[in-house]
Amino acid sequence: MEFKFEILKDNNVRLTAIEGEEGVISIPDTWEGHPVTVIGEEVFYGRYEMKRIQLPKYLKNIEGHAFAECRFLEQVDFPEGTEVIGDYCFYNCIRLRRIVIPKTLVHMGYGAFKNDTDLKDIHIHTVQGLESQINTILSDMNFEQTVTFHYEDGNTSQLVFTDYFYEETANEEARQFNHKTYGSGSLYRNCISSTGIDYMKYDEIFDLTIHRDEPETVMDLALKRLIYPYELTEKARKKYIRHLKSMGGQLLFYMIETRRWSAFSLLEDGEALAKEAIEEGIEYGRKKDAAEFVSTLMQYKNIHYPSVMKNFDL
Repeated sequence: MEFKFEILKDNNVRLTAIEGEEGVISIPDTWEGHPVTVIGEEVFYGRYEMKRIQLPKYLKNIEGHAFAECRFLEQVDFPEGTEVIGDYCFYNCIRLRRIVIPKTLVHMGYGAFKNDTDLKDIHIHTVQGLESQINTILSDMNFEQTVTFHYEDGNTSQLVFTDYFYEETANEEARQFNHKTYGSGSLYRNCISSTGIDYMKYDEIFDLTIHRDEPETVMDLALKRLIYPYELTEKARKKYIRHLKSMGGQLLFYMIETRRWSAFSLLEDGEALAKEAIEEGIEYGRKKDAAEFVSTLMQYKNIHYPSVMKNFDL
């Protein structure tokens, strides 16, 4: 792989072109003793062969369309110090699954991750009140995404932004269009403003999510809020637990399929799961070789539904 650079007025370096084809590419940190801080416009445009990219550690600016149409690129970790991701930088990177954004980012361009339909694992390092950088991504995508916020004080929040779509039907008599929304995703996206995330508003939407979204999405969202309870009120915590328990065996099947049984300990509050649901979970866990979870469920059953010893008169 051959890289071509130019030295900028500030003695930093801009990557201007590359030659060759490789699946994994590592951009040099320096060139002729100068730090590589800029990736030029369209440098990697349309490189289908590229699956992984190692960005230079001094990177500050990725110019527009730099990685657009890299349809097999799977993951991008932006180094600390990255300040700008330009317009349409990763447009149509349809296999991109995971990105990590540093707290140094100050500008994300329009459509930076537009049409990246596999992008469902986003990590952003930030401080409370400055989470709105994520809005550029969320506004471009109406499908479900999980965003993990890593706060500077050491706290972590993991939020599910569910999918949604609009349907318009013509009302000829009234000479207007009727609009109908499916899914609760637009409501969750509205919880982020220029002043940060309104966690209370986010948790209040759950009552609508129960009726608008698929059960798997509902369970995933609730479990992630319980596992990462940042800004989670006691009232909201109990609501999530209460609904998860109401799903009975369906919840246990889901926890087994997604290997999330370590979260079962978070469901202790309130009434116990129904005995029938526990027994269904034990049977399903045995079929799926989930011995650890089966043991947990058996202990739970013995505590909440102890066997009754029968006495016989002789």
